[in-house]
Amino acid sequence: MKKKFLWAPFAIALTLLSEPLTVKAEVPYETYSYNYYSEDVKQPHVYIYEETLNFKNFDTPLSSPQDMFVKDDIFYIADTGNSRIVKTDPSGELLLEIKWASNEKDPLSKPQGVFVTDEGHIYVADSGNGRLVEYDGNGKFLRTVGRPVTDLIDPDVVYVPQKVVVDHDGRIYVTAYGINLGLIEFNLEGEFQSFMGAAQVSVSPFQYIWKNYFSTKEQRARMATIVPTEYSNIFVDENNFIYATINNLTNADMMNGADAVRRLNPTGKDILRRLGHYAIIGDLYKSEDNKWSSFIDITATDYGCYFILDNANGKVFGYDYDGNSLFVFGRNGNREGNVMNAVAIGANADASMLYILDYQLNGILSFSVTDYGRHLLDALRLNDMGDSEGSIREWEEVLRLNSNNEFAYTGLGKSFLANGEYKKAMEYFKSGNNKKYYSKALYYHRKELMEKNFGKIMALLAVLVLIPVTVSIVKKIKRWAGEVKCDMSKN
Repeated sequence: MKKKFLWAPFAIALTLLSEPLTVKAEVPYETYSYNYYSEDVKQPHVYIYEETLNFKNFDTPLSSPQDMFVKDDIFYIADTGNSRIVKTDPSGELLLEIKWASNEKDPLSKPQGVFVTDEGHIYVADSGNGRLVEYDGNGKFLRTVGRPVTDLIDPDVVYVPQKVVVDHDGRIYVTAYGINLGLIEFNLEGEFQSFMGAAQVSVSPFQYIWKNYFSTKEQRARMATIVPTEYSNIFVDENNFIYATINNLTNADMMNGADAVRRLNPTGKDILRRLGHYAIIGDLYKSEDNKWSSFIDITATDYGCYFILDNANGKVFGYDYDGNSLFVFGRNGNREGNVMNAVAIGANADASMLYILDYQLNGILSFSVTDYGRHLLDALRLNDMGDSEGSIREWEEVLRLNSNNEFAYTGLGKSFLANGEYKKAMEYFKSGNNKKYYSKALYYHRKELMEKNFGKIMALLAVLVLIPVTVSIVKKIKRWAGEVKCDMSKN
């Protein structure tokens, strides 16, 4: 018995060693969102870091990449330092390398943007050569689109296209360094059409009055920086609208809630919904450890959610269609799972994976959605599809995992509102501190009560009207009868 007892610990140790041990590494960032009171509230992780794709098996490793496009789980990377475009899969297999335009005497030069159409055509912002280059899906050269022909750009300005997208109708939109007149729009044939959606910097009333009425000519010249800003990146969604980010806003702009992201329709009008509690500027506060957010790129789902990459702090900000804060995660740092210099963001078709291209790490960081995140995104997707019952189930799961999620209460309220359950919707909107939708549900609740009880209300009104009339008539009859009786007694 004694020998058995002595050998027991060794037996246990051998058993443990024979079983694979799964140790979950600590996530090197926090996930949070902002509540009604503009407080940052921690929540379960929506995306978890998986790995960094460094593509070490490439004959020539990436060098200072500037842009990335994700399509069908394939990466197209603008490998700026190597003046090429690479196409690769998540395993790191190099599927295509593009280094030339029309021929080997016509090389690409420091490309900073890449985009792939539904047909698989590859558009490259060939920055160093001041042009766009289009290829077919196999990398065969098709055409170049040069400098826009317009008198609106000073001839002395060097044309440096940086980012490019193509909408579903074949219109080409470009951002270019030093051009702040808006997006440059080319038609299907590559001919310049116009500038679209110039982004104005917010100006305080004091600045406007001082500049226009009290400043000298020299002071006005120094204040000439109050002009439209450049866009930092663009993304075209399923509905042909262009999401555009701005990252060169001043501290005053951020404190005044200036637009750091826009959603442009084909006429250039900003139609981004801003129904959240605060401006869409990223973090609401600046501190010693946290700078003002600087939006460098954006991607969106087909159900209206969009994810914005913050280059200043290495964070991803998720918003819903109405501009409500869904989540914030990520940070800058040296630990694995943190970013050093994030420049581009992409997602796969169902947003189960997010990818961040890092200029300094020369690789792509991959993040997978958690169960909590899947319920959150599925609730929004099902709500967009009109499946209120499915959406309710998902929102209930979100609240089960995080009872402090105000947005989940609002989501449930919207689902019940769509079902015509207005009183229930009011309860959830109240829990979610959503006054706007609470008022909407209250309006429909009152209207429903009026419609259901219209007959009773009218009957009650009739009774209320008839009672005084009847009493008045009875009084008159009694008075008349009394007068008659009095006259008869006199006779």
